[in-house]
Amino acid sequence: MEEFNTTVRISGFVLSSLMFQHLNTDADVEGLILGESVGEENCRITDSQIDHIQFEHTINIQKHVPCHNLHRQRRNSRQQMTFMEQVIHRNMRKILSSQELVFMLLTPSQATASGSTHRLEFSAFTWHSSQYINIPISVSNLGNLEQQDYWRVSGTCPSLGESQAVNRHRTKFFCSGDDLKEVGNINNMNDALLGEMQKVCEGVEKSERAVEKLREDITQLKEAIRNQKRNSEKNETQKRPSPDEPNENVLLCSALRTLFPDAPSLQTQTLTVQGFPVLELCCNTNHNIDIPTKLPLILENQHTKRKDTAPRLRKKCLVASYPQRLKRKRKTNDTSELASESGSDTEVEMNGQSRSNSPLF
Repeated sequence: MEEFNTTVRISGFVLSSLMFQHLNTDADVEGLILGESVGEENCRITDSQIDHIQFEHTINIQKHVPCHNLHRQRRNSRQQMTFMEQVIHRNMRKILSSQELVFMLLTPSQATASGSTHRLEFSAFTWHSSQYINIPISVSNLGNLEQQDYWRVSGTCPSLGESQAVNRHRTKFFCSGDDLKEVGNINNMNDALLGEMQKVCEGVEKSERAVEKLREDITQLKEAIRNQKRNSEKNETQKRPSPDEPNENVLLCSALRTLFPDAPSLQTQTLTVQGFPVLELCCNTNHNIDIPTKLPLILENQHTKRKDTAPRLRKKCLVASYPQRLKRKRKTNDTSELASESGSDTEVEMNGQSRSNSPLF
């Protein structure tokens, strides 16, 4: 659904100047009104309608110039265009390129017989569909205008004197782009601040990227350490002997082999049910153990053992010959000389027997 609305908006001081000009003259007044045309399109969506498009065409009157037609002030007449006014307006529409020409009619009258109170009626007419239609006029002032509408009111047309005065002093306050110098300085300061903020943002971005890269490196290192630890544990489990295979004491095996080289029963770790060693499973492996370095006490024990073997054998021989000599004494009954000698030998042998009574047996 589409709607087209046209409204004429005139400021309060322009309307008051028209009234003042008309009341100060005795005849009718004609002139030219100037302004701008603004078009707006509003689209509204409600619960009852999907879309409601409304075209707002506003004609803002900013200035008036006394001349023939385009606005007319008649005294004591109705709010209706005459035939002459319609013809003049139609001809001007043909001559001028703009088709948004509006005819404004003001009809003042006296409200009282004394003339102390006057009444002014005003209306605007535009050509539409082969006829002139009346369009509403709203007066813009602070009393009956909303704040948003007041913002949309266009400025007045500048006069020649105002333009000359502004051009004479504009270099003191304005820049080349019609902006205030203070505004330009503030804009320059804002640009500098924005540049500094961009530099800081770039630094923060670089630091954040560096932190992200460090985090990725740390994650990769943790993963590598985890994999290395897993591989080392796997290798240890592979190198570790199974629980079925007994662990061999290499140092003990080498020590027994050195001390007792001819005793294979001491070099096996396997026993039968009765507790006897299994000689077939004795250890015949050379473990390459450096005996002087790792087992020095074994060499010292071997050296002392060799020193003690000679006197012990001699004592054994003396003890073994003692019963034979006793038998010889009983059988022979020799002389006292021999008996004394044998008695002395017996004492010596007995003393030797007491000395040779050692823990070797």
